Amino acid sequence: MAAKGVAAYLADDGAKVYNLTEAAVQKNALTAALNLTALAAEAVAELAATRGLESQQILQALTTGQLDTADHGSVPEPAAQVIYPASMDDYDWAMTETKGWIEITVQWDARRKTITFYDPTRLAQEVQSAATRSGYFAESAVVVLPAVTKEAIEAAIAQMAQRHFADID
Repeated sequence: MAAKGVAAYLADDGAKVYNLTEAAVQKNALTAALNLTALAAEAVAELAATRGLESQQILQALTTGQLDTADHGSVPEPAAQVIYPASMDDYDWAMTETKGWIEITVQWDARRKTITFYDPTRLAQEVQSAATRSGYFAESAVVVLPAVTKEAIEAAIAQMAQRHFADID
């Protein structure tokens, strides 16, 4: 009952809000408590999925007051600096996309990591070549993108920054 009322309210900005908790508690207090807890858990899980974060990160941001609702509720991203190999112009980026790989350095929180970005075709070629040559392929920080473009790299780094670069640590 409470979940349906909240869903109806969220679907209609002009809807009137009644004391859903009081009505639900009068009917069955235990069921109301469990439903409201489940509703809150679903909301946190959905917010986490929308932001690309873990539920624990959202709960921590909510409890510490760091969830900035003025900025559409986003959790501040850690600052990450992308250090490209040289000054790259449009021609250099076109060549990089054609080659299907680039090695860059990312710096965040006084840490620095070199990451190799591949497209799937180039990665398969590198794996085959290494396996033929030495019997294995190993590389410490590899990120595979549909295409190796500046936009795709920066979008991937922004997502990794939200996860505090846990994917490449």
